[in-house]
Amino acid sequence: MDAAGQEIKKALDFFAVKVAYAAAQTNGYAPIVFDAEAGAGTQDSYIHTAQTISQAIERVGDVMYNQLNRGGVSRIVGGPAAITYLRLNAGFTTKGAQPRIGGYQVGELYGIPVFKVPKQIIPEDTLLCVWKNENNEADVSVAFGTLVPFFSTGALQRKNFYKEAGLASFGDYVILNPGYFGLIKIANIRGI
Repeated sequence: MDAAGQEIKKALDFFAVKVAYAAAQTNGYAPIVFDAEAGAGTQDSYIHTAQTISQAIERVGDVMYNQLNRGGVSRIVGGPAAITYLRLNAGFTTKGAQPRIGGYQVGELYGIPVFKVPKQIIPEDTLLCVWKNENNEADVSVAFGTLVPFFSTGALQRKNFYKEAGLASFGDYVILNPGYFGLIKIANIRGI
């Protein structure tokens, strides 16, 4: 039952990120492109260039602010290579890191929680930036409601003397403000 519950939680987390990523792709904001090799051919190194990723993150917040008169980045969710790249930044810490199961928090970048998901959810080189108004709990990008956290059929005895059970979760969601999402594409990440 515990293992099945963990799988449902993982599936719900992945679904939420997929919804957010789809909304970010259709909200009218062009992705911010950050070149990881921008210092190539100069004295700037790959690691030195990683120190400037905060400018791209702030730019996402500026785009939101210009459109909505509020916004910023309060959470970052990204594909594996993009999140690994963020770890090169001196402002990255492992504060809040979780076990590597499903979508999980890897740490914080300048106090912003950073989460990693598989490339099937968000592409390898992409960061999804999310803003939530900390002063108003209802001012969010998307709201999810889980009507029944877990429904169990209980153990069912079959005619061939084996037992099986089923678990399900029921809920719904609504996108309240797709403008609270922004994308950063990190070009030229080494190793991908």
